[in-house]
Amino acid sequence: MKSKSIALGLFGLVALGLLLLAAAAQFFQPSPAAHIPPEPAEAAASDTASSAPAGFFAANWNVENLFDTADDPRNRKDNEFLPRNPDTRWTRKRFETKLENLAEVITHMNGGAGPDLLGLEEIENRSVLESLVQKLPGQSYGIVHEDSPDPRGIDTALLYNRALFELVDSRTHRVNLRWHRDTRDILQADFRGPDGRLLHVFVNHWPSRGSGTKQSDPERFTAARTLSRALRPVFQQDTNAHVLILGDFNDEPSSRSVRVVLDVKPYSSRTDIRPDRLYNLTAAKSAQGWGTYFHSFNGRNEFRMYDQIIASGALLRGARIEYQDDSLWIVQPDFMTESRGWRKGAPVSTYRDRDRYQGGYSDHFPIGARFVFIQPSAPDGESQAPEAPAAEADAPVLW
Repeated sequence: MKSKSIALGLFGLVALGLLLLAAAAQFFQPSPAAHIPPEPAEAAASDTASSAPAGFFAANWNVENLFDTADDPRNRKDNEFLPRNPDTRWTRKRFETKLENLAEVITHMNGGAGPDLLGLEEIENRSVLESLVQKLPGQSYGIVHEDSPDPRGIDTALLYNRALFELVDSRTHRVNLRWHRDTRDILQADFRGPDGRLLHVFVNHWPSRGSGTKQSDPERFTAARTLSRALRPVFQQDTNAHVLILGDFNDEPSSRSVRVVLDVKPYSSRTDIRPDRLYNLTAAKSAQGWGTYFHSFNGRNEFRMYDQIIASGALLRGARIEYQDDSLWIVQPDFMTESRGWRKGAPVSTYRDRDRYQGGYSDHFPIGARFVFIQPSAPDGESQAPEAPAAEADAPVLW
């Protein structure tokens, strides 16, 4: 009897041990979802989705006489910005200060990320652009530039984020003024973006008002007609073309050259717009008294919205890209703004009255706007724009 009890006890202990081992194995086993790594294809797709760009920031800036210190024998007008000039005394040190100041403002844009498209005016040559890009290490910028016939030797140009945009083609459009006088060309650059669509960008610097507004109006009418002719084949090929127009127009959104000759409508909302019409994103703020250029004459001080951003209706509410409402703003950081005196609120320029060097930035403030990438409403996404409410609801916003 005693040996039988011992055997039963040993059997019970063995059974209890087996039960404990099974319970421990069940307790310590990880769940299948926790330890099975994703397939390489799945991981790559996840990384791509998380890093896909949500949109782009487009800006424009007249940088006020970005000249180097080299004497260009083909351009007698560049003598104004040479070390030996008695008024400007444009030395290498002053040129480097100018570049650093411009870079400070450019990197300040877009929440510190810098613009993805930047139209520029008053550029002497490609060399100064290359020097400027070297001061912008945060982005990999490409350059679009062509020498123009302007008598002062100043050109339009465009910087673009090569991580977002692929340059497909570029060209210039000659503005033929009366009596064969020369001015700045209109620069056109065609890009393919990550959304797959073409984006046509035009950079302008229309003739100034130096001889008086009414006297010089016909010259800006000529520039407007030149731009209109350049746009015609773009819209003939695709009535839903994505068009972005940047520049210093030396006129305001309400001026006849912009409003009537170029036929640009003020943009107020995404409703009731046509894909093949042009809309001025700066019109509302201009009507409120905002501006990019500080003008003073006969004791009267005012801001004028010379720098503008204009877009086609298809870009504002179109397939795959659209404008983010109310994102347009004048880039006006405190460090480039006059803080006192009668010019309080104006940009700190490089010179005051040409001969008083103050080491500033430009006589214009930049202007910028945000656009977002959206999902197309149709498989091709090319022939028609999605309805505005659905596009707005689905639009991912990065900023």
